[in-house]
Amino acid sequence: MVESIVVKVLVGMLGVLFFLRISGKTQMAQLTPLDSVNAFVLGALVGGVVYNPDLSAWYMVLALGVWTVFNLLIRFLLRFKHLRRLIKGDTVMIVQGGKINLKEFRRNGLEMEQFRTMLRENGIFSMFEVDEVRFETNGRLTVSRRGDRLQSYLLVNNGAVLESSLRSAGQTAEWLAENLRKLGYDTPSDLFCVEWTPSQGFYIQPKNEPDAATGAVSDPVETVCN
Repeated sequence: MVESIVVKVLVGMLGVLFFLRISGKTQMAQLTPLDSVNAFVLGALVGGVVYNPDLSAWYMVLALGVWTVFNLLIRFLLRFKHLRRLIKGDTVMIVQGGKINLKEFRRNGLEMEQFRTMLRENGIFSMFEVDEVRFETNGRLTVSRRGDRLQSYLLVNNGAVLESSLRSAGQTAEWLAENLRKLGYDTPSDLFCVEWTPSQGFYIQPKNEPDAATGAVSDPVETVCN
């Protein structure tokens, strides 16, 4: 009995470590909804087998194997924009220019006192200090104070255009496509990431090239950064 529990615990620990390596999650400090589901399911799978004397360690190996394959399938589906938003959620701007976006504020189930507590955790004690606030997919706030340097916007992530970031930047998909063409890129789907900083321009990393390229909106000449 004791030997069986020890074997199951060891198999469970190794199985969870293998799962984390395969899924690419090296730390659990920032949990997305998908990561939270994984944590609950992994705990139930390992605990259910460890404390059930009728189930051998092979049941745990089978369960972890099936869950790992299923998880890899979900992560493949995250490449598609609409499914990514459905599964993982999206960063939303809940304060812009010092004004609260009540629609997004309420849609995410926030209350003002709860929001003020989260601001205090970021060292901000008055709305007069706030310029922009993003509500991240892990439930945390990213806050820009009044007078801070201009923010950057991630407009393309692994080939997918992030429409919410475009709206936050006050730009459109047509504007993005036009500027990418000026820099020599025909389609966002070939790009690993595109970041835009209003004062500096674009930072672009193609999927199949080791070097990143940058170019300012006002100057279409491309500069390669090694």
